[in-house]
Amino acid sequence: MKVDNDMAALACAELSESLWRVRDLLELLAYRVEVQRALVETGRASWVARSTREVDQLLQEIRTAELMRAIETAPAAQALLLTDDASLGEIAAAAPAPWDHVIGEHRHALLEATSELTQAALANRDLLASGARAVEDVLAQFSGPHTSSTYSASGTPEHDPTRRLFDQSS
Repeated sequence: MKVDNDMAALACAELSESLWRVRDLLELLAYRVEVQRALVETGRASWVARSTREVDQLLQEIRTAELMRAIETAPAAQALLLTDDASLGEIAAAAPAPWDHVIGEHRHALLEATSELTQAALANRDLLASGARAVEDVLAQFSGPHTSSTYSASGTPEHDPTRRLFDQSS
């Protein structure tokens, strides 16, 4: 059986549209993650909850767009005589010109975007965890007989039950 180039080109064009949608959403997610980081770094805690909701909503949109992309992948794979679960790399390798290049570029951009987003999300998580620890430490200084934490040279928490911000003996 031979690949019908017209059918393959049409299927690749539809797949490309879905890939553009996912890429646009990932770019918007990168922006929102950066905004979230800036809010945390500048101490604008009142906006962090809203920013988190916006990120969560966008993640749902990305899931929907990814589902649509998966739906568009099967016809492209079939038109190229590949299995329905063919990867973007396999589709790009089998696609007629110029779709081989276009799909390959989408694949590369998506890999890059997901890598950058993973790094940004990890940095935000660490920043938020660090901020939460700092808040807990400050609150512990005001809260009676609970122990407060300091950190050793190795970075592990050390508890000192005698440390207090204010003398609470009277």
